[in-house]
Amino acid sequence: MFPEINTKKLLPGLACLMLVTGCSDNNDSNNGGSNANKTADDYLIDLAHPTKGIGARVAGTESERKAEAYLLAELKSLGYTPSAQAFTYKDRDNNEFNSSNVIFEKAGTDADKVLVLGAHYDTTGEDLGSTGATDNGTGVSTLLDVAKRIKDKTLPYTLRFVFFGAEEKGLHGSNYYVSQLSVDDLGKIVGMVNYDTVAGGDYLYVHSADSATPYECNGDNASYAAGDTVRKGMLNASIALDGDNDFLIHPNVDGGYQAGETGDWSDHVAFACRGIPIAYVEATNFDIDGKYGKDGYSQTVNSQFWTCFDEATVGACDKDAEEKWGEIWHTGSDRIDAMESAFPGRVSSQMERAVKATVEFVSFADYYLP
Repeated sequence: MFPEINTKKLLPGLACLMLVTGCSDNNDSNNGGSNANKTADDYLIDLAHPTKGIGARVAGTESERKAEAYLLAELKSLGYTPSAQAFTYKDRDNNEFNSSNVIFEKAGTDADKVLVLGAHYDTTGEDLGSTGATDNGTGVSTLLDVAKRIKDKTLPYTLRFVFFGAEEKGLHGSNYYVSQLSVDDLGKIVGMVNYDTVAGGDYLYVHSADSATPYECNGDNASYAAGDTVRKGMLNASIALDGDNDFLIHPNVDGGYQAGETGDWSDHVAFACRGIPIAYVEATNFDIDGKYGKDGYSQTVNSQFWTCFDEATVGACDKDAEEKWGEIWHTGSDRIDAMESAFPGRVSSQMERAVKATVEFVSFADYYLP
């Protein structure tokens, strides 16, 4: 049920990530632009290592601003022209905070079709020791690596990257971004792929939006899109690479999600609510009977992430006594060193698989456009 990692897909720079020291001069600065040959491993160290990188990137704080500056500098070093879309948001106590989305485009042959790739760069769980390595340093690092690899490619349509701020505080960045789209620009967007925690969990999945229970969409579901065209496109792109599907589709969940569909807790929601088909890439484990059932919130069967794990039920030995629930995100385990200790090579492998599948997907419009 729980296969071993396919070692043929490990990145060449894996040893650097496992040692958490970086390679050569690739990580001598977290200001961005230090080396055009960085891999997703290197970007992850820049972002999430507590001393060699930025570390925790809490929304509305100076650490999030450092991450914004890092993204802008790194993208400029790759030859792109990124911009910061500033916005404000309020917490439950009506306190106002500042954040930004970082946006850039890679022009395609057809300027009237735009595909959005998105990942949030803020973090949470810092009080427990999290530095946001998997959630969502892996998503951001994956997209930075994709941006590097497609820089000189001719694409069939325009590719727009959006790194969202303040996701952990209530999806503020993605909600603001979509709210600012003109009718014309909204009509050009043919799909959105969300990369949130794409490494760390036992399996790599790709989902589409919930069709049985549409997202709330601020009470207006008139434009809601629950189609699976983008999800299927990502699957087909993965299979086309070497005949090996890097993504799983989770099965039907009794009383829960239909096969391959997901909930409303990440940045894909604002797009689905405006009629844009989405795919959502994440690493977790839908086989686990977690705190609220098989909902994917428990990410691993590794016993060190459980108070007591029962292999027979694929869940807690005692649900009333369980405290850890196989969770990585938002905990002190969401660190590069903790991940490499528990799962040597897994984070590197899963990011590389997501990068390769994405590059293939964006290179050919036939994967999902009619």
